[in-house]
Amino acid sequence: MEKRGISKLDLKRRNRMQILRIIRECGPISRVDVASTLEITRAAVTIITNEMIEEGILVEIGEAPVNTEKLQKGRRKILIDINVNSRFALGAVVDEKEVTVGLTNLDSEVLDKSSMEIDDRTTSKDIIAYIIKAVNTMIENSALTKDKILGLGIGIVPSMWGKLKIFYKDGELDFTSFIEKLSAGIDVDIKCGNAVGLMALASNDFKTQNSYQTNTAFLHNGNQLNLAIVNKNELSSDYIYYTSMIEKYIVAPNGKEYEGYPKGSARAEISKNAMISAFAEILSQDKTPVLWEITKGDKKNINTENVFNAIMRGEESVKAVLDDIIGKYAVLINNIAISHFAKKIVLHNYKLNEKQFDYVKREIIRLTNEDIADRVVLSKLDGKNNFLGGCALMIQNGFYNKGGLILK
Repeated sequence: MEKRGISKLDLKRRNRMQILRIIRECGPISRVDVASTLEITRAAVTIITNEMIEEGILVEIGEAPVNTEKLQKGRRKILIDINVNSRFALGAVVDEKEVTVGLTNLDSEVLDKSSMEIDDRTTSKDIIAYIIKAVNTMIENSALTKDKILGLGIGIVPSMWGKLKIFYKDGELDFTSFIEKLSAGIDVDIKCGNAVGLMALASNDFKTQNSYQTNTAFLHNGNQLNLAIVNKNELSSDYIYYTSMIEKYIVAPNGKEYEGYPKGSARAEISKNAMISAFAEILSQDKTPVLWEITKGDKKNINTENVFNAIMRGEESVKAVLDDIIGKYAVLINNIAISHFAKKIVLHNYKLNEKQFDYVKREIIRLTNEDIADRVVLSKLDGKNNFLGGCALMIQNGFYNKGGLILK
């Protein structure tokens, strides 16, 4: 009878993974508290962490603060933490308008970055050539040895999969051809994924709050609406590939139609094109003279900034359209918060400044309540830093999932 069990290497990797996870979620922590949290012996934790310190993955950062209400006897606890400069990650994200590439440490501190604007005329060869050139330049400039670089993580938004010849195979995205073309010019490990989910991971706060990990919903606004859910600090499997299903959510019962979608769907009512169309329908020199002046009467100039400028100058008809759109977003946000138990809803690529965001939140409060509105935040990724999504993929898969081990 064949005997099966976990190998010594797998056991070692699993133990190290658990320790790294605890430190990532709790911050600097003592070996004693690690052992207590993981319910393994202090001796085992000491052996494992000492080895990781020798490898430079962990560092001792000094004694734990004194608790004056409960004085400790004997030796003070020594805190250990992750050495964020022990490994580095390259990342790239391809969206409809831009390719961003960057280099970070394990704490996502940006060490180098570059970007290239793209449009319908940009070919897949142009995108691949730019990523290869940018990555090799960053490696050369950083003077990092190969063992210090985890690899290159690349995120691609769903609307760009066709251009880069990325299709589903057996229910999963097949990046093989894309990776092969990049590997011809880049000598590091390359991993790819749906940019929406990866940017959600990059936006996630891995720290626990009162020993509770909050669910985060990440709503990306591009040529498509896309949603990713981070549940217990991991990307929900339902949102690894099929992030654009959010477009089928109904936000206005019996509302506008879009082929292949139910009436009043998010696609028909609040997608980027739908929102622009809503303002374009009222754009005229007679009905909206302020917006007409700002946009020079050209529908192509309708954008967030120009819409809010018209409202600030008292254009009530423009305000009415915007408030209607926000109302439908309030329905979507409320449904996401309830259906996914989301304690944080991150809005990405909405191009809102602080004053504009306050306006949106006031409307959400009016239509729902303060609790729901307080969960809504703007993404910390500002477009030029979207590559952090690719770095997040490499840091998760190449470091945390391997327990900091260098595994081929």
